[in-house]
Amino acid sequence: MKASIEWLSEYADINVEPKQLGDILTMTGSKVETIDEQGKDIQNVVVGKILEIKPHEDSDHLVVTQINIGTEKLQIVTGANNIHEGDIVPVAKDGAKLPGGKEIKKGKLRGVDSCGMMCSVGELGLTVEEYPGQIENGIMILDASYEKDIGKDITEVLGLKGSVIDFEITPNRPDCLSIEGLGRETAVSLDVPFKNPRKNLAEMPVENKENIEGLSVEITAPDLCYRYVARVVKNVKVGPSPEWMVKRLKACGMRSINNIVDITNYVMLELGQPMHAFDINSIEGKHITVRRAGKDEKIITLDNQERQLDDTMLVIADSNKPVAIAGVMGGQNSEIESDTTTVVFESAVFYGGSIRKTAKKVGLRTEASARYEKGLSPENAMRAANRAVELVELLGAGEAVEGKIDVYPTKQKQVKIPLEVDRINALIGTNLSKQEMITTLEKLEIRVENDEVIPPYFREDVEQLADVAEEVLRFYGYDKLASSLVNAETTLGGKNKEQKIADKVSELLVNLGLSEICTYGFISEKDLEKCNLNKEDALYSQAVRIQNPLSEDYTIMKTISVPTMMQMLANNSNYKNEEVRLFDISRTYQNNKNQVENGELPLEQNILTIGMYSQKGDFYTLKGLVEDVINSAGVARYEIQKEQTNRMYHPGRCAILKVGNDVFATLGEVHPQLAKNYDMTQRIYLAEINLDKISKYARTTKKYTPIIKFPAVERDIAMVVDEAVEVGEIEKIIQKRAKKLLEEAKLFDVYRNEKLGGNKKSVAYSLKFRVPDRTLTDDEINSTMKDILAELEKALGAELRK
Repeated sequence: MKASIEWLSEYADINVEPKQLGDILTMTGSKVETIDEQGKDIQNVVVGKILEIKPHEDSDHLVVTQINIGTEKLQIVTGANNIHEGDIVPVAKDGAKLPGGKEIKKGKLRGVDSCGMMCSVGELGLTVEEYPGQIENGIMILDASYEKDIGKDITEVLGLKGSVIDFEITPNRPDCLSIEGLGRETAVSLDVPFKNPRKNLAEMPVENKENIEGLSVEITAPDLCYRYVARVVKNVKVGPSPEWMVKRLKACGMRSINNIVDITNYVMLELGQPMHAFDINSIEGKHITVRRAGKDEKIITLDNQERQLDDTMLVIADSNKPVAIAGVMGGQNSEIESDTTTVVFESAVFYGGSIRKTAKKVGLRTEASARYEKGLSPENAMRAANRAVELVELLGAGEAVEGKIDVYPTKQKQVKIPLEVDRINALIGTNLSKQEMITTLEKLEIRVENDEVIPPYFREDVEQLADVAEEVLRFYGYDKLASSLVNAETTLGGKNKEQKIADKVSELLVNLGLSEICTYGFISEKDLEKCNLNKEDALYSQAVRIQNPLSEDYTIMKTISVPTMMQMLANNSNYKNEEVRLFDISRTYQNNKNQVENGELPLEQNILTIGMYSQKGDFYTLKGLVEDVINSAGVARYEIQKEQTNRMYHPGRCAILKVGNDVFATLGEVHPQLAKNYDMTQRIYLAEINLDKISKYARTTKKYTPIIKFPAVERDIAMVVDEAVEVGEIEKIIQKRAKKLLEEAKLFDVYRNEKLGGNKKSVAYSLKFRVPDRTLTDDEINSTMKDILAELEKALGAELRK
């Protein structure tokens, strides 16, 4: 937000230099970005009068002029053809400096001395919009009334000198996106009275009417439009704005268009309330409806661009069409033209979140939308409409029509906050009295009644005691706070169980030679399709879709971690890396119980993904890595089981790990079709391990087990079983029947031969028996082996190999 010190001076007596003012305002919370000293780039340029014009003897297009600049007469040669004797013009003397670093020196043109230069509008850094009647390619001709200023500095005569401060306004202070708000901050910061020349705008006696000049207003979306005020001006004379208004607009970074449009911009800058002006004859049916846009509705905005609308956007519409995108920009079909005679001034307040989304969707961010999206007070709308009409009459640009239309369905709520002096002092580290606090607050127009703080309508950011404390501290002075130790109980930070396990696993895998990668939390539906998933799969339908994705490659939150790992492996394959072993710890997001639709967060799970391809590695290499991870985490008992239904993995080379029926890991070789989808020909091995579930089953406390002093008894057992029998099933039976006597069961051989029979295999285990309190007897071991063999024969049809 830019503001000239000249304009701010209407609201506060500024008795310090611009730089010092900037420092003071920054310390009180209105951060100053830059201070532009205007007019400093124009030096040694004065007002002069052309006394004589003669043709150049050696040129058919140059003339020689004699110019009075008060202290002397100068001879200047020029090619300008719009000058006449007696004209008052700006004259750059020898050594003068102009905007852009241009310097003027004495010289000769076709052998005739030229002791300076007469300046055009552009050479002084000005525009023809600021000075109507001037021309682009010609000398600037001043009004005859400036003859009294001959010899004076042009920057003083034209008021080109001045300081413009550029503020960085925080999003919670939309009231400071106005000269009035900044003027209030300036007055309180300098401890001078706040001279608000606009304080009585809301009290102007204007009758409320249902319609004016046949115009009526209706709001059908009160959740998006809090208030809509309309006032009408007739007998409008569209023309240029006065010089003082043009200068103020320019200082704030806005160009002059015409007096009616300039008034709306001027009021927005002055009071912080965006406005719009319609030609009443462009409103079909003379009925304004504030409504949601229709699906696929379109509008051509003032910048001559066609905008596609949807039903999430708010528009100002007449009986047949939208005439403005609410809070963003007006439509070309309602633009103020030179022949406009009756104007409707709109002063409305819209829901900031809707305006922000609309501006982003249509790709159009304006001064108005920037203010609306921060949240404006509906109470300011009437003041702005009254000020616009006041300016129209002040400029003689039209006549106000009696009455106003004020549709106000959503009233602003008043906030009351208990004034707790002791708590405020404790919070900000001061020892201020109650009266000192009240004095500061009242300067900011924050009332205190019955020990309750009542913020004014324009301070919607003051909601709780901490906000009140901030207001007190801002003007007490941050620099006055004494240094002190923290007066609070300190706590020792630490990591929780899940974080510690994740760190431990990460360290383990790095030590085992894997490289950690970091991936985005976004993927696309195409990534799911490349992983052999379709719309019928739960993981596909549970995806959390992003309303405003960065690109079509990031349209959904990561439901599974396989796509990002496969992409990293594919990238390494393209880089001709032959041995690749990666791991990633990241979150997945699943809308498995319609949490998002119910306003809740989706299911988030912390997943460890291991991906590898190598000439030396295979399924068992991956299985060993997974077992190392599980053992390091402290998960003692789990089962491994063959998995054939997961379409991301090879049906014969995939397994799941589970505790009871709770699956916490999947590992195996990637399905050949999935690998082909990523243009990879190698055998790819992946593992997905749910670290949240690992943490659930992990034993974090270590239990000391003394070394058993009694000897172990070892027995080998070899059995013939069907090819379909899994060794995991065999181990479960062995552990079940051996009970607490079994210390270890180790598979040491799997043998296949035609002599065993068709579709048969031999599986051999080495069993170690031992208990801590005695030496086991042969009878105990023989009985246990007999029970094991009997159960294997009964459950799996196993036969003891002889």
